[in-house]
Amino acid sequence: MLKRQWSGMVAAALAALVISGCGGGGSGGSSAPAPVLQSAVPGDGQVTLTWSSPPNGGLYYWVWWIQSTLGVTIGPSGNAVGAQVNAASPFVMSSLLNGLPYSFAINTHLGNPNSAGGPQSNSLPATPRFAGSTWAPCTATSGACPTGAPTLYGVSFGDNAGLLGPDNGSLRNYLAVGTGPNMFISTDSMKWTALPPQPACTPPSGGSLRTTDYGWGTYVVAGDNGTLCFSGLTVVNPTAVGLAYAGPPTFTPADAKWYPATTMPPNLGNVNFYAVTTNQNGWAALMGAHVVVGSKATILWSGDGQNWAYTVGSSIPTNDLYGVTFNFCALPFWSWVAVGTNGTIIATPDPNGATSWTNAGIKTTTTENLHGVACTMNSAPSTVPGYPPLLFLPLWVAAGDGGALQTSIDGMNWSTPSNFTIDNVPVTHFPVGIKALNFGTQFVAVGDSGSVFTSIDGATWTSQASNAGNNTLYAITQPQGSTIPNGFMGAVPYGYTAVGSNGITIFGR
Repeated sequence: MLKRQWSGMVAAALAALVISGCGGGGSGGSSAPAPVLQSAVPGDGQVTLTWSSPPNGGLYYWVWWIQSTLGVTIGPSGNAVGAQVNAASPFVMSSLLNGLPYSFAINTHLGNPNSAGGPQSNSLPATPRFAGSTWAPCTATSGACPTGAPTLYGVSFGDNAGLLGPDNGSLRNYLAVGTGPNMFISTDSMKWTALPPQPACTPPSGGSLRTTDYGWGTYVVAGDNGTLCFSGLTVVNPTAVGLAYAGPPTFTPADAKWYPATTMPPNLGNVNFYAVTTNQNGWAALMGAHVVVGSKATILWSGDGQNWAYTVGSSIPTNDLYGVTFNFCALPFWSWVAVGTNGTIIATPDPNGATSWTNAGIKTTTTENLHGVACTMNSAPSTVPGYPPLLFLPLWVAAGDGGALQTSIDGMNWSTPSNFTIDNVPVTHFPVGIKALNFGTQFVAVGDSGSVFTSIDGATWTSQASNAGNNTLYAITQPQGSTIPNGFMGAVPYGYTAVGSNGITIFGR
């Protein structure tokens, strides 16, 4: 799902309206000694701050920052911009721009942010950078890893806070699914808990769970032999994965509740589902829709994640479909694009995915099976004083077996980019098969032999050390967040989570 990084510029402009004098040092403020800012660790569009906490209670922390390498000065004549009034360590300062240097400091106050504060801490610099350059696997020392060495074919991230009200870390869960059929949840992508067997999500006659996604308050899981199940805040099901709605604004933990699809189309047959996605990314002002694709060119759509129907007025090749994505990117012509065997690329202009799927691959240069598809947004340059303009070029990207890479600016004419490079070396394909693509703040491709590749433009790629061993990576996701651009300030660290064979899970910062 698309991370709208340009919105960080808007957040920065709004934050700049904070009066620097508030919370500054002066008489009548906190008498506590200056706190010590211990670390400022850069991430993707954010920086994680940690500090020491004085033993005396009743203190509140205010985080200050400036887009500069000159350090932070708090006070009426200082250069600081306030970021958060009641912060706690560790604190994730988000809505920052990658590649620009920042400086951070903190001080304390007694509960009134408009009064004088205590002395400021030391100042630390940090420069946010794109995630995906540092990958850590779940290990026995980092947490509870998925047990039983299952092959994990799908992973998603759910964020109910945007739907239900105040931010609460307990509302966020990663969900990984695979053979067994196994289902695991995690709040940080490093410590995983196995869900008890879910009859609604158990493929008849054996088989695996192949895919999962989250949108409109609902997790959807799909797999072999026509398996479709859901868990979410819906009319039928008042609970979500590991959560329960107990009346606003209180949310309390609960056991996971999963249900089979309420309605399915007639004469579906013995179909395997390989990919599912939604048209919600935390900002989409659309009618809710989910689309699932599978074997024999099967495409189903749903307005609520529980009632499914065939698409209407569609004319597509009868090939298996392995990947599907929604166009959050303002690209022309197509709202949804799906890919599959023999270089198949199909699409529909219908925002709900319910009608008019057609063969979009008028021109392709591969007959390899395609497993992943993603897009960048088409945005005009945006400017805020003191910040460089940001411009995202319109682009679709698809990849698959044999290391095939296809790009398109219109979703109809596809080819391998002439300037395709990996680590600055010209190539015609990836050195391994690609199983999944994601676009968060950049493209990330994962696949055979634990391979991970990242790219800003879809043509210039960098190989990354995934630390996944020789395991195949089958799926990748990232937190879509419920505010701009990488989740709430002080909430979820942004990064990519990939899963694969032998229960491997890796987190890329």
